[in-house]
Amino acid sequence: MGHELATQLDGRIAMAYRERDALPWHAGETNPQIIPTGAPIEQWGIEAGLNYRVQVTPNHRADGTPIDESYYIERTDNGHITGPYIAGAWQPVQNSTILKLADSIRDRYGYDIITAGALFDGAKAWVQLETNLRQDIGDGDEVTSRPTLSVAHTGKDANTFISGNLRVVCNNTFTMAMEAGEVFRHDHRVAFDPEAVETALGLNADNFGAFCSVAKEMAARALSDQEALEYFQRVLGGKEKQDGDKLRRPEGVRKAFAYYRGQDFVAVGKEDESEMARYISDRLDKIASAAAQGLELPADVTHAPSEGINPGYNLATADRTLWGAFNTVTWLADQRPIKNRGTDHAIASHLFGDGTGGTQKAKAHKVALEMLAA
Repeated sequence: MGHELATQLDGRIAMAYRERDALPWHAGETNPQIIPTGAPIEQWGIEAGLNYRVQVTPNHRADGTPIDESYYIERTDNGHITGPYIAGAWQPVQNSTILKLADSIRDRYGYDIITAGALFDGAKAWVQLETNLRQDIGDGDEVTSRPTLSVAHTGKDANTFISGNLRVVCNNTFTMAMEAGEVFRHDHRVAFDPEAVETALGLNADNFGAFCSVAKEMAARALSDQEALEYFQRVLGGKEKQDGDKLRRPEGVRKAFAYYRGQDFVAVGKEDESEMARYISDRLDKIASAAAQGLELPADVTHAPSEGINPGYNLATADRTLWGAFNTVTWLADQRPIKNRGTDHAIASHLFGDGTGGTQKAKAHKVALEMLAA
């Protein structure tokens, strides 16, 4: 478990989920609280560990005199500093504000709260809702809309209200517009306007329909093995390496291709590398050079297909399609990051599209759109 995951004063993880949902992929590490459907907002605040406030305090010199226009942000319950340095007029937005906003949206639009919590020792807090927007891309491959309200107590990040989508079969997330997915951003130096957030979220239905239309186009675009490898290379990047007389694709690309087929992969060069791993890598090289078009990857080479690896990879919408390749990247970014920085960072990518994971998802969408337009 990431050492920066927020904990409550009683030692519990600051994270809660709606009871009727299947346990999230990180449940074994985070052990979140489970809350009954329709629970009052006060219960969400308690169980999700959001009943703390933050305050802005002047920074001081060594002799105790305050530094002009220099402040830090701290939690009032445990004194933890969530933002060591801010300058100018920073107005904190408390966790209670987004809880009340989520409660209002729930009442007004019929949405349901499904998860809430805090990350990075309380520097970020969120509430996620589920809408009644759902669409079948085909073959039971369903997408739903789950907007996320989040506040940042860092002194440098804006509050974001993201109109996000989720592919149900594998719990992959992606923001509505990928490269500009926030439907509303709030700068801490201006007053917070909850009505503006509700208005922005009201546009969700049109955006959701547009996204699903593109998703169906992706599902209809078949990919050859070579095209899939080139897609992963463009999205994930990395340098090819000379391995004897062979030029080997980057590890992230080879890993993505294995996941694309629902198979696990032991990277060449790792301590637990096997002859099978080297063999599969050689086979990928042949596919990449078009020397073996349509050649299947034998299951005994990759110890798979493996249960839990990229769920939904074999649906008609995803099998050897651009939609399948795109969702392979989002699954990898959320649950098998190439550079694993811990569960807290993985959850931040999953919920907010933050960091490397968010960048990979945005690029995956951009490259997919370029391929559709070609």
